Amino acid sequence: MEGVKTILDVVRGRLSRAALKDAVVSKPISVAERHAVVLSEVSYGFAAGGGSGDEKGKRASRGSGAGGGGGAKARPVAVLVVDGGKVRLERLGS
Repeated sequence: MEGVKTILDVVRGRLSRAALKDAVVSKPISVAERHAVVLSEVSYGFAAGGGSGDEKGKRASRGSGAGGGGGAKARPVAVLVVDGGKVRLERLGS
């Protein structure tokens, strides 16, 4: 069971570094003298479980198992616009 925890810790660390690299604040997008930066909300989650033991019943059997999963998403929430020396924040969605 300790092996599953170690693997999930490694995956979580690598995913959080990769997901946060350009997801929270994007690289600037420029057209002439107008520049925009997308601001995003990032979330991720993980879950894991496992078990082992013998099942008592008509047949003797041994059980063992483990599983896990995770996911991440980035959702743009605003755009920072620099145009003509002025800066404004445009919110996206509601």
